[in-house]
Amino acid sequence: MEEVRSVLFDFDGLIADTEPLHFATFHQTLLEYDVELPPGTGRARFMGIHDRASFAIAFEEAGKPLGQETLAELLLRKALLYQEGIGEIEIFDGVTETLASIPPGLPFTIASGGRRSEISTVLENHGLAELFPSFICSDDVDKSKPDPECFLKGLELLQRSGHPGLTAATCLTFEDSFRGIEAAGRAGMMCIAVTNSYGAEDLSEADQVLASLREWAWS
Repeated sequence: MEEVRSVLFDFDGLIADTEPLHFATFHQTLLEYDVELPPGTGRARFMGIHDRASFAIAFEEAGKPLGQETLAELLLRKALLYQEGIGEIEIFDGVTETLASIPPGLPFTIASGGRRSEISTVLENHGLAELFPSFICSDDVDKSKPDPECFLKGLELLQRSGHPGLTAATCLTFEDSFRGIEAAGRAGMMCIAVTNSYGAEDLSEADQVLASLREWAWS
């Protein structure tokens, strides 16, 4: 890998163990709108995809139309259900140590498909909010991973935050999904994958695959 000059972290499934709650509340919301997922569908089908895209996929596969008004209702309902369980969300092993050991002067932030309010709440619950005064989330982008928009906007945020010379080629991303790895590659960035959500075989396109962030060392 090239010399790392900036870092972008995914959030759901990488920093925090949010995916089970995301899928449970997504599934519950669909059921309330009489939308059934195909038999055997698990949360892996929707990991790495933001809520707007996930609902669009589910409605399309069910053969049902999805207008903007209904989509807004779905997003609000899922958010309300998610907030009921958000206090139980834990962060993954090695996260605190990895963040604490970031070399001085190395700019970093979050680039996630999650909602800002949900990310902020989990960060605050675990004493990490001050590390991320600003970040990129689904509120800031139109397209979901594997589109590179999220990571490119994350890099732009760091550039605007006093680091105008940063480039994609020297930006390191941390991901837990193959969609995120593809997004990083399309953005021209390096990627470290952690097997929190998928097996190593599904993450093989990353520059390096770790079983835990505890395995990561900055030098």
